[in-house]
Amino acid sequence: MSIKAWMISLCILLLVGCSEPTEPEGPRHGPNSTYRNINVVAPKHYDVWVDKFFVESLSEDIGWRAPIGIVSCCWKKAHGASAEWQTMPEVFLIRWFSFAEQQSYEALIRLENPDEIEEKMKEVAAFERFGEMVERPRYNLVLGLAPGGTVVVWIMNRGENAIEVGRFKAKPYDNQESDYTQWVNEYLEREGDYLKENGVKLDSW
Repeated sequence: MSIKAWMISLCILLLVGCSEPTEPEGPRHGPNSTYRNINVVAPKHYDVWVDKFFVESLSEDIGWRAPIGIVSCCWKKAHGASAEWQTMPEVFLIRWFSFAEQQSYEALIRLENPDEIEEKMKEVAAFERFGEMVERPRYNLVLGLAPGGTVVVWIMNRGENAIEVGRFKAKPYDNQESDYTQWVNEYLEREGDYLKENGVKLDSW
């Protein structure tokens, strides 16, 4: 099915069957936590604006939209813009604008093994916090948006124990609906010197 067809089906689902966010049952933290989160991140110096982010669970027939907006540092971290799960996500439609490239991208991502990913996220992974070792499930599903349209998907509770579970390629998108001129100028004031020295990395992700 084409991206356009997927977009239409997702939009229809959102208009007629979008569910309200629900509070997770059970503890939010600890080894038996039921808390799950979706994060969207970008590499340092390569900020993006996410203007469309739709999520769908085909098995549960639930779809929802997550307002993301500006995304900046840091790549491969359980930080950035986020939204809590309503059920295990299986399909993502994401559209964003790369300030460094001044280019919009669009990706339709379908996880091939969502049930396996969900089970793996329940496994406890240790990390250090305030000088002590803490154990938590990998409750963050993280989408990293890189220059060139690369999308990497990880599960983690901290960046040091991230597991990559998918890698996808977005397509350039001709966005005639939005004018990012002011934001691009502000971005270049912050990151222009870095871009002049290091350029836009397209093959490092």
